[in-house]
Amino acid sequence: MVACSNQEESLPEVESNIQAVFTLDLGDAANRKTRATPTDGEYNTGSGLENFIDLTKKNFRCYLFGLDNTPVSALEVASIYNFGESKYSIRLRLKDTEEIRSALTTGCRFVFLANWGSYIDPTPEMTIEELCSSSFAKFEFSQQKTQLSETNLIPMYGVKEFENGVQDFKDGKEVSDIGTLYLLRAYAKVDVNILFKDFEDVPVVTSVSLTHSSSKGYKAPANVTKQSDYITGSWLTDYTPVNIPNDATDIDLTLTKDENTRHYVAYVPEYRNVNDSKEPVGNPSRIKICFTIGDTEAGGREVEGYVDFRYSDTPPTGVSSGQYFDIARNNWYKFDVTVKGKDIDWIVDVIPFTSVELKPDLGLEREEFTGYIIGKDGQGRDCWYDGNYYDPETAVPLYLGPKDKPGESVTINDKEYLLVYADYGLLSDGTYISGYERTAANLHHIYDKETRRKYPLSPEGRTGYEGVMDTPNPWLAYYLNDLKQQVWLDETNLRLNCCRTINEWDRLEYSIVAYNWSGYDHDSYNPRFWFDILGNRYPWKEGDTEQKRKDILGEWVKYLE
Repeated sequence: MVACSNQEESLPEVESNIQAVFTLDLGDAANRKTRATPTDGEYNTGSGLENFIDLTKKNFRCYLFGLDNTPVSALEVASIYNFGESKYSIRLRLKDTEEIRSALTTGCRFVFLANWGSYIDPTPEMTIEELCSSSFAKFEFSQQKTQLSETNLIPMYGVKEFENGVQDFKDGKEVSDIGTLYLLRAYAKVDVNILFKDFEDVPVVTSVSLTHSSSKGYKAPANVTKQSDYITGSWLTDYTPVNIPNDATDIDLTLTKDENTRHYVAYVPEYRNVNDSKEPVGNPSRIKICFTIGDTEAGGREVEGYVDFRYSDTPPTGVSSGQYFDIARNNWYKFDVTVKGKDIDWIVDVIPFTSVELKPDLGLEREEFTGYIIGKDGQGRDCWYDGNYYDPETAVPLYLGPKDKPGESVTINDKEYLLVYADYGLLSDGTYISGYERTAANLHHIYDKETRRKYPLSPEGRTGYEGVMDTPNPWLAYYLNDLKQQVWLDETNLRLNCCRTINEWDRLEYSIVAYNWSGYDHDSYNPRFWFDILGNRYPWKEGDTEQKRKDILGEWVKYLE
């Protein structure tokens, strides 16, 4: 028996738990690269694995913190749904407790971690700062991690604060988008392009490396407890102080040649090159370039040169030419190095990446009347989704409007209705009837456009009767009508098959006819009543022939045969 659904159901349908929905767009943006220095305020979006989050393994976690930076709850993953290429919708769920409701309506912070590999549930006293400096927030670094792969992704961190609570939850809603949530990558990208000039024999690069790097790092920045700590609208002030474990040691790392760009690239942890006065520390990291000139076995030379992490002749506003800088997370250090004889010149761009953005569900296009999300079905055809859209295992595409007017309402018997179709399922002969075909059998529910009332077409939804199965034997199931009498609702129309109508039988009399009980005059038994598509109930005599029913249904017949 299908669970009872009241036929008075109307829009909007209220969901039963507290949920936050994000749209996560992990698409590349290779054609939108911009130069960040010396012009302030430009960013690079990153591409490929620089933006990738392992959603299939749910390699992320979101926590709810109070304004005092102490934890309230971890958000559970309700569902992840892919709706096209590298775009995902993530629905996160919170238990509806007094403590959680209070934080959401008075002031809170969402903390989002991604690609951390392992996660913990914060203790009640653990602050955001302590979470980000705990042992599980550390990572070990080695040469193997300088190149990204699906098993070597960049850890990310972001936070979104609501100083006065989330307005949707203050308004009593159960689902909310929380605006864009920005994630900072834990690594920096070092990118070296080498050009040789004025050499008789073209030199050959043998290696490009960093003289100093860190053996360990933190997956999150230090003392970043709200979005304004790292999103300022100016990339130079976005630059958060490096966060390096005290027990980290120096290692050297080799950059790898990208055969497509011919650049030498490595993804590296943060490294401190300067002190608080912006003066270089004792062992600042340098880029070491080794190359040969001519055949070394025939008198050629092996040469090495160095490039510092300091600004060249075109520094950004507020920075002096030649000033050293740290290797900081979420930045792309792009060096164009020109080697001329014994001299090495370079131009450096410090190009901050934009944060990986978790955008709200608000960005999804919705059908104006129902609020259903506009999407594609498994065959790439236009369809709509209700709340189950967010669960890839149970998502059921809906198809609005008849086949000759997809997405549109229709006028039937001088009233405007929106017809909603869904997959009918697999028939006994193996045929699968898709909702896209918009047959009478696929009609799932109907909306009255004027009253916004929803008419579900299940027997319970149409009649309001209660389905009962009080024994393990399904053959003994029945419905209770408004008078609490045991009846049976027959969708197969044992006596008359017409236009998706339902017949109401006395339960015993139905069994006599349906199962051909001996000793009875089967022809003397008929249904007591019948229901039309909108749940209107009629005496059997007013619809005991197909023509009588069609006369009552009028223009509905076109959509129900």
